[in-house]
Amino acid sequence: MKAELIQEFQLLQQSRANKFAGEIADRIISSVDAVNEKVTTSMSQRGRMLLLLENKLNFSMLKRLKRRFLKF
Repeated sequence: MKAELIQEFQLLQQSRANKFAGEIADRIISSVDAVNEKVTTSMSQRGRMLLLLENKLNFSMLKRLKRRFLKF
């Protein structure tokens, strides 16, 4: 009887530990996913801004060169 109670108690402890570990893993994974999403979004916004800036600079540089060398 005593051994059965000890075994039942151990099973209960394992069940609680697994539940707690699962909850902690879910929290960690969800927070990591949120951080990844924010980093990805900010990097893509920065990349878009840099591309727009590069296009603007290329266009203005081309305009300047055109004015300087191709006078009509």
